[in-house]
Amino acid sequence: MLTPERQKVIEDFVNQHGLCRVSDLCSITSTSESTIRRDLNQLAEKGLIKRVHGGAQSVKSFTHDVSQHIRFSMNHNDKKLIAQYAAANFVHQDDYIFIDAGTTTYEMVPFIANIPGVTVVTNGLETALCAISHGIDTILLGGRIKENTHAVVGQAALKQLQGMNFSAGFVGTNGLDYRGNLTTPDTEEAAIKKIAIAQANQTYILADTSKIGECSFATFAQVKNVTVLTTALSAKEKELLPAKIKLKEIC
Repeated sequence: MLTPERQKVIEDFVNQHGLCRVSDLCSITSTSESTIRRDLNQLAEKGLIKRVHGGAQSVKSFTHDVSQHIRFSMNHNDKKLIAQYAAANFVHQDDYIFIDAGTTTYEMVPFIANIPGVTVVTNGLETALCAISHGIDTILLGGRIKENTHAVVGQAALKQLQGMNFSAGFVGTNGLDYRGNLTTPDTEEAAIKKIAIAQANQTYILADTSKIGECSFATFAQVKNVTVLTTALSAKEKELLPAKIKLKEIC
């Protein structure tokens, strides 16, 4: 496969899936990792894709949901760093907390396992299973389970949430744009996030740097009402943020 043809295949695959790993691109093009990384760098320089740690992300404005097995592996070290900070600083003994179905929020579970008396409420299937395996009191919301994200959504879940109150909520996002919008591709997941934020005394948005400047279809909150936790941002990434934002950069 010639380079232009291969790069076109890569660009189309990234745009189709929203987010993909280097290993996925190696498989579909029968090419080495070094070649794929070189292709991704060249495509990113042209503005055709966005380079992220371990793979690539679409630059389309409204990316759709990405499968769990891909999302869990992307920017994994940053996600763990953010999750560890959130658990260490904002979860306390006997707290009732909401953890949504995001892959960064999922990483919090092992770090709260030794905090006595914590109860986790979640709409994330993997998060619930992980919390149970760590001996944490866990409530999984009832409703329809989405195929791609394994998030529980729907009216039953929303009704349950409206009857609960949380010491803190920990919520993921697909995008944080310069206007201060926090967004996700799916309106049903956005509705869950919105209610969870309303029911929490404090809400923390856990977002790796790939989410900065991005915008998905459904807005669920404004940054003025939450605190954003992320890793150290470049000067360029900071330019994409709204002027008034409660932000904690974790180094």
